[in-house]
Amino acid sequence: MPARRLTPVDLFALAVACTAVVAAFVAAQIPPASLATTRLCWSVILLHRECPGCGLTRSFAAIGRGAFTEANALNPLGPIFFVWAAAVIAVRLGRQVAPRFRYWSEIDIAFAATAVLSLITRSLLFYLG
Repeated sequence: MPARRLTPVDLFALAVACTAVVAAFVAAQIPPASLATTRLCWSVILLHRECPGCGLTRSFAAIGRGAFTEANALNPLGPIFFVWAAAVIAVRLGRQVAPRFRYWSEIDIAFAATAVLSLITRSLLFYLG
């Protein structure tokens, strides 16, 4: 069975996921003290209020440095989205390497559902809790 060609949606997802993973390692090169004092969120800049995503850049930078506990403390979505991005890459590459494995779509959906549920939970806890 030949490898399945990547669709435009697959290519877009792969581009976004690769950008996220690379961004973690690029952001890790920025000194943590500099990140802590720089306003990065448009919600904070424009509305003077944090949002559920506040801390994601610092969380990804911590992941890039290998500080997963710090990443989780900065924003619990950081490690979840990083794992989701890595899963997107793995599934897209896996479909090319092992096209006979029949559960690639289910794995893809499971990781996406986990990321979406985590975002919804974080948002509800942020605004209601």
